[in-house]
Amino acid sequence: MEVSLKEEDIRSKENLDYRWSLYKQDQERLLQKKASFIEVNCPACHKNICTLFYERSGFTFKKCKACKTVYVSPRPSQELLFEHYQNSKAEKYFNEIIYPKTEKGRVKHLIQPRANRIIDFCIKHNVNFDTIVDVGSGVGTFPEIIQQSGRFKNVYAIEPDPSPAQICRNKGLMVFEDFIEKILKVDFANVVTSFESIEHVFSPKHYILNVNYMLKAGGLFIITTPNVMGFDLLTLKDKSDNTTAPDHLNYFHTESLSLLLESCGFSTLETLTPGKLDVELVRDKVLNGKFSLENQPFLQRILIDEYESLGQSFQKWISENGLSSHLWVVAKKNEITRKK
Repeated sequence: MEVSLKEEDIRSKENLDYRWSLYKQDQERLLQKKASFIEVNCPACHKNICTLFYERSGFTFKKCKACKTVYVSPRPSQELLFEHYQNSKAEKYFNEIIYPKTEKGRVKHLIQPRANRIIDFCIKHNVNFDTIVDVGSGVGTFPEIIQQSGRFKNVYAIEPDPSPAQICRNKGLMVFEDFIEKILKVDFANVVTSFESIEHVFSPKHYILNVNYMLKAGGLFIITTPNVMGFDLLTLKDKSDNTTAPDHLNYFHTESLSLLLESCGFSTLETLTPGKLDVELVRDKVLNGKFSLENQPFLQRILIDEYESLGQSFQKWISENGLSSHLWVVAKKNEITRKK
């Protein structure tokens, strides 16, 4: 019997409140350089026809009229983003305090199921179990678990931050301590994974082209990211804890991410939204007085009045119908490859 995932299993709300205060300090420090931010077009279709989605904490979120991708523009340059992450108090607190406290729950509810799903995708799509590369590995929990499975001959972690990169090495992992844009190893990977990373990067297209560069023809690129057309993001919008900048700059959905992947030499094989927290996240905002269900009797019934009997079944329906805010896309590198 599957155990239901609760937010507390993977992140302590008490610790997250303090991390949020540090994050605001990080934002303020970066916004001092706002004059040097760069205007960009839609990161999915690259058109410049947009409308204002909302303003939040000094950052402007726009929505593409053509493909409905949401994105931050103007945004910090790639160099400013590198500097931000290297000096972020919130990231340091997460890595040193929050993550160690929740690692056991994350392995049980997120990482092990994630590893199992990756293996299943490789079997399903007849991919060679030779070399897998995980981009943005942090302290290496996922590559460690996938290495322990014994399925792959070679497991690489890409992690530019020196501290977590060393933790990866301590776990016996092979590590590229650099940003993917600077790694010049060509056509060597059978599988590349990217978990909750593309929403952070300055140029998603450049990021994906670099993945294409290191994958063998026919190799799999498996990516997860927030789904802006999913239930909790679409419902909460700027009230969501997941719609903040500068950490999140790009908000794709199933169709727009597939569009971007195909423009970078990939064919989308399948998409899914196996999220388990959409309903809980919206309900928590209502209970904390940060989101109102006034004039929304349907959601009032599901999220509050009859939550115990309807909440989990509603979450299951959301996930099974491509409506969760947690998006997975599995893509294959085409035989005709693109230059970096």
